[in-house]
Amino acid sequence: MSTTIPLLDLKREHALLATEIAAAWSAMLAEMHLLKGPNTRAFEQEIAAYVGVPHAVGTSSGTEALALGVAALGIGAGDEVIVHANGFIAAVEAIRFTGAQPVVVDVEADGYGPDVEQVARALTPRTRAVMAIHLYGAPLRLQPLLDLARVRGIAVIEDGSHAHGAARDGRRVGSFGAVGCFSAGVVKNLGAYGDAGFVTTADDAIVTRLRLLQTHGQERKNHHVIYGGNYRLDEAQAAVLRVKLRHLDTRNQRRRAIAAFYSERFAPLGVGVPVERPGEVHVYHQYVIRTPQRDALAAHLKRAQIETGIHYPVPLHRQVAWLRAYGEGPALPRAEQLAGEILSLPVFPDLTDAEVERVADAVVAFFRR
Repeated sequence: MSTTIPLLDLKREHALLATEIAAAWSAMLAEMHLLKGPNTRAFEQEIAAYVGVPHAVGTSSGTEALALGVAALGIGAGDEVIVHANGFIAAVEAIRFTGAQPVVVDVEADGYGPDVEQVARALTPRTRAVMAIHLYGAPLRLQPLLDLARVRGIAVIEDGSHAHGAARDGRRVGSFGAVGCFSAGVVKNLGAYGDAGFVTTADDAIVTRLRLLQTHGQERKNHHVIYGGNYRLDEAQAAVLRVKLRHLDTRNQRRRAIAAFYSERFAPLGVGVPVERPGEVHVYHQYVIRTPQRDALAAHLKRAQIETGIHYPVPLHRQVAWLRAYGEGPALPRAEQLAGEILSLPVFPDLTDAEVERVADAVVAFFRR
């Protein structure tokens, strides 16, 4: 009798890294330096070097990384930030955190990023930034958006939460925009053992403001120059992230190998598979296929004891929270069609070859019924 293939199994990853994690935590606990300690400082330096920017600031979650990234740009009440509608709700929450207004646009025709023409049409004198979400691990084609932003004097905020290690033309995600905001939550390619995140930037003024915002606006002890909050990365999570960063490229490569196998097997089926263009390094946080038969395929795979996911089934402007806050959203047909056709297959690096073949066989069997 076959066993269920999970969409993600963190126990397998922990079994691989348990000795290193235990050693890192043992050293941390021996010192009991649990906040603003050596692991946080080292992780910030190591992840900044990895992304290819001068600065990184650890945060207590990915949502807070996004919120701090928006706030550090000086965005606030009366401003607008444009975001594409096929992302996770944290994007909208981060914009609202500052008091700014989110403005949703549709997805590009041949990818998962924002449609640049729609972004251009959505610009107003109040627009301060565009948030670009590198969904599923694919590095977005940002240059047209960066060109538009430069001409219009607005910032590009990268959300790299799905894309740790993804790169385009030799540059890693998180090094293109004014800020790169990352979740390092438990399910991410670079995931902590709880909530965690970080922000990357090349701008000295932005990093100064980030550090104020995440520590109650405190410039020195009991001297607060702005209102901020408590959004620090703690030592326990920083220690885990330092261990896992050392394995990130190897594990991303395993994800890429699984994805390549799937794409080769699925090529004759007429199903939409991820496209990796020259110069791109996709890290497959999710392996997402597109098919109008999504729900039937998911049911077929469930019967075959293969878990799947949908990232994300409801566009941002169709969520109840959006309707309550802003009323009926605009018609964004590409995002709405995507929401009904996308399906995430297991692609985590600890899958066995036999499990990968079983997933591929089950998908092929569905389309050849």
